[in-house]
Amino acid sequence: MVSFYKMRGTLILLAAACLAHATDLPPSCSRPVYCDSNLLHHVQMARIFNDSKTFVDLVMNYDEAKTLHDFDVLLNETDQNPSKKQLEAFVDQYFSEEGELEEWQPTDFCDNPEFLKLIRDKDLRKFGKGINDIWPLLARKVKPAVREKPEQFSLVPVTHGFIIPGGRFKEIYYWDTYWIIEGLLVSGMEDTAKGMIENLIELLVKFGHIPNGSRWYYQERSQPPMLTDMVALYYKYTQDLEFLKANIASLENEISYWLDTQAVSFDKDGEYYTLLRYYSPSAGPRPESYFEDYNVTIAMSEEERLDFYIDTKSAAESGWDFSSRWFVAADGSNSGDLTDLHTRYIIPVDLNAIFAGALKNVAHFHRLLSNGRKAAQYEVLLKQWMDTIQKVLWDDKDGIWYDYDFRDNRHRKYFYTSNVAPLWQGVVALDLVKTQGPKVVDYLKNSGGLDFPGGVPTSLNKTGEQWDYPNVWPPEVSIVVNALEHVGTKEGSELAFEVAQTYVRSCHAGFLQYKQMFEKYDAEKPGEFGGGGEYNVQFGFGWSNGAVLEFLDKYGTKLTADDSSELAPPDETTNSA
Repeated sequence: MVSFYKMRGTLILLAAACLAHATDLPPSCSRPVYCDSNLLHHVQMARIFNDSKTFVDLVMNYDEAKTLHDFDVLLNETDQNPSKKQLEAFVDQYFSEEGELEEWQPTDFCDNPEFLKLIRDKDLRKFGKGINDIWPLLARKVKPAVREKPEQFSLVPVTHGFIIPGGRFKEIYYWDTYWIIEGLLVSGMEDTAKGMIENLIELLVKFGHIPNGSRWYYQERSQPPMLTDMVALYYKYTQDLEFLKANIASLENEISYWLDTQAVSFDKDGEYYTLLRYYSPSAGPRPESYFEDYNVTIAMSEEERLDFYIDTKSAAESGWDFSSRWFVAADGSNSGDLTDLHTRYIIPVDLNAIFAGALKNVAHFHRLLSNGRKAAQYEVLLKQWMDTIQKVLWDDKDGIWYDYDFRDNRHRKYFYTSNVAPLWQGVVALDLVKTQGPKVVDYLKNSGGLDFPGGVPTSLNKTGEQWDYPNVWPPEVSIVVNALEHVGTKEGSELAFEVAQTYVRSCHAGFLQYKQMFEKYDAEKPGEFGGGGEYNVQFGFGWSNGAVLEFLDKYGTKLTADDSSELAPPDETTNSA
């Protein structure tokens, strides 16, 4: 493994290069029909489907060469300007909606899992069972046809069955999988969780990184690198040392990918530092949001358009697509709109905390495998990364970590749930946890972010983007709760419980009303689904289920559905589960 300091010279050059305008970028993927073709452009801009994702999820009826050739014939016959009706006819003939997945029944599903016995509130126990019963409804396997003719599908085949997020999201998504796996493990579904991790490792081996999702059009971007966290969760429940041994090399390969492609060096106060940012330099609009992206750029110059596509895909790589978190207006603030996206210049707190967590996990895995030398190497890099997070991202006056704009050399001093990620990941030195943890608690209490009846919003900035106020996103609630727990004080733990209870009550209220779980909720209106962004709210929903099950498992002996609830004695809970 290359030393952090030895890498610095190369990374400084990389930083300079990223500031220049690239002129020869790869397409979003190596499948032209779905990523880089006249066909894609004409169909998406004709708005044949209300959701741009619909087209790139269709199956080709013929091979790629014939499909592209025959479309070129159509273009020539129509003087490069086919009508919407002609495009609809072409799509009907050359594509189908037969689907690439089949329903699947996980063999380890249990309709009365053990965790229910810990829940003393009868209404929440019923709620927990209702969520557990959703797993088979979201369980899928790839159809054999996808493996037989993979060139005709945008879906990338994987071996094992998996849990989809829900709604329009019918494939694996990288960071979603962490909370889905957490929920599965609470439900006792260890084999399903293992298979999902193995699917991600298959994608890692195939692409050299784990893409945003298991579609070809996600090929050139990843998502928060939480694979080692998933493995750590799985090991916590199973003690499966053979699994660690079989996959440790893949975990190291992912760490190398992020160091090789997303690390950037920059100057702060006369010192050079190296951290990670999100950076997805590929040409053209996002295929699954082609119409939306292209329309934003119509009045832009070629250079502005290129920058917009890079920053848009980089924001999508973060999982926070989209948020004022990535807006850098002319005055350096987080005001503006999508034309102000400058993701590549922002050093994110959560990404670097997650990466430090990956280093910590891999070092621990090597210790378990008696690979002392390897463990020591990762421990050195972990210490360096933790120190750099503190020096660059910590603001002692405010008592919190902030994203850092390395182009304008300033902290981005705004409330985002991601600010507490170093505590969540356990990558703050113990002496600093004692001194800085209480400051983080005070920051959260004084921020106003914890004052809403529907949960903690990701930001306090109402922009209309889905990763801003008033939307409550389940993974971020989990991050806040675990960060507060890791402070290690009575006040931190009490506040963590309050945040978890508010979220569980909101989801419970929504479940009673709609009989559904949603991907995001409204902080102002408990139980109501969130909104904004490019598509309608989706139901299902994988990570929402996982976060609720995490809290029911962790706090089930004292969580209540409302203030009037009475908790059953522990023995009665066990007998009635």
